[in-house]
Amino acid sequence: MGSKPLFEDLSFTIEDKQKVGLLGPNGAGKSTLLRIIAGLEPTDSGETSYRKGLRMAYVPQEQTFNDSLPISQVAKALLEGTGMDPYESEIQSQIYLSLVGFEDSSVITGTLSGGWKKRLSLAVAFAQEPDLLLLDEPTNHMDWDGILWLENYLNSYKNSFILISHDRTFLDNTCNQTMEINPLYRDGYLSFKGGYEEFLKKKEEYAQAQLNLQDTLSNKARREVDWLRAGVKARTTKSNARAKEAYELLDELSAVSSRNRSGQSKVRLEIDSSGKRSKKFIDLKGVDIAYGDNRLIHQLNLTLGPKTCIGLLGENGSGKTSLIKAITGQEDNYSGTIEKADGLNVIYFDQKREALPQDVDLIQYLGDGSDYTIFKNQSIHVASYASRFLFSSDKMKLKISQLSGGEQARLLIAKVLLQPADVIILDEPTNDLDINSIEVLEESLQGFNGLVILVSHDRYFLSQLCQKYLALEGQGSWQIYPDLFQWLKASKSSGDPNKKENESPRESANKNQSRVSKPKLSYKEKRQLETIEQDIEVAEQELEEAQLALTESYGATDPALSNQCLETLKLKQQQVDKLYKFWEDIEKKL
Repeated sequence: MGSKPLFEDLSFTIEDKQKVGLLGPNGAGKSTLLRIIAGLEPTDSGETSYRKGLRMAYVPQEQTFNDSLPISQVAKALLEGTGMDPYESEIQSQIYLSLVGFEDSSVITGTLSGGWKKRLSLAVAFAQEPDLLLLDEPTNHMDWDGILWLENYLNSYKNSFILISHDRTFLDNTCNQTMEINPLYRDGYLSFKGGYEEFLKKKEEYAQAQLNLQDTLSNKARREVDWLRAGVKARTTKSNARAKEAYELLDELSAVSSRNRSGQSKVRLEIDSSGKRSKKFIDLKGVDIAYGDNRLIHQLNLTLGPKTCIGLLGENGSGKTSLIKAITGQEDNYSGTIEKADGLNVIYFDQKREALPQDVDLIQYLGDGSDYTIFKNQSIHVASYASRFLFSSDKMKLKISQLSGGEQARLLIAKVLLQPADVIILDEPTNDLDINSIEVLEESLQGFNGLVILVSHDRYFLSQLCQKYLALEGQGSWQIYPDLFQWLKASKSSGDPNKKENESPRESANKNQSRVSKPKLSYKEKRQLETIEQDIEVAEQELEEAQLALTESYGATDPALSNQCLETLKLKQQQVDKLYKFWEDIEKKL
């Protein structure tokens, strides 16, 4: 039996200077699509066409380097591997290594952290000065300084790029086109002009248009079903054609209804809280953490209790992980006192994560070999529990080695959250997760009554959850901030966070207009009243055609066509609303 395709009949065009944010659930094929565009992976069918002379550069999620060489030699060799001559590769590598923040190009590659290796990958890509830049989760493992620097760089980037990211603020601040690949859409994807927030608004409008289309098709189908049931005395060419169209209509209605049901399904996960009653869960008094002369934290006093979410901020190496390990008891390299409530259940999701066994399936891993597991003191089927983490039935029996990186990260979180908890500590939990999974995790943590301690570089995620932030600012200094962007503004690495305020809601016009008297109808109003029913019928027909045109436009390669159809739909809806409003006002005068 063949494997299920990631996507089928996918057709779209990337224009010059287009900055595309690519979204989609884990396992939808985002990384595969990027590799296909880069020419690194073949398609089963169809073709990828490129403009003559197009230069591309690709930055994967993880890149393997020769760790024994200095970064200058690694960058130069990789550039020469693209066909660049040795002299140019020497110059370009030095320029762009400096540009991404390297002060010493003789540093041995193997000594770099994950974030600095990501900068090395970016330097090599930027040095090629591509027309089309392909970036797969470029902010993963990067520190605050790196993320904000990259955000500013991409804002000033003159050419096109396609960017896969789970960082919603980063997407919103860098992209002018947003595209989501998902089999729930008729054409396998949805694309709109604008950043992430604008995409959400238009996606909601699209979803409403699909529901309207379902109503339209349902009404038509009801009439055709009645006609089919009534039967036809003599089968003619015309009646046979109508019967065929009726069955096609029913098939279309079934497909639209199925997509709408799937799109509306909402996963909610309750985290198992042990329900401990205590005003203080963790109390830190005069805590110092240092390694030799390197003082990370000095005289930290902090009390944390239930129904609290605090974010830990600071550059890489500032002491966030050391503080977490002191709290969890994994390390005792500190002075001062850390008091915890008796019997406190603490669960910890480590950034490095445990090694997943690759030769077992999802059910076996979550159930420890059984089809059932214990959650909230009840025995439930593992498949039921896994579905709460967006795992579909076709994933349940897959070997872990067959799951995407994001799916494996989600599986680890599912395993950790099986335990009842008073305190949940999450170290970079959004790395590798898709946006849908992050939103489920957000909602789950918002409903948790215990204490949550978060380490993350995802600004949107932090802002949704945290009431306060502990910033570790170097040389033992620390500060409590009530708002993330206050810290970004105050810190030396803030750059320009480019915070975008939500637009104010559209104000409705002509509400609650008062009338002193009921004037008589004018001659024009009388003439309009005579044709109002016919005018509404025509307007509703045009609205129906606009809804169908919008749906069909999503299969077009020109994104402007979808935007044009969306504006037409809004105009037609306004015309219908205006006619009904006129009729209502006229009736009040009668």
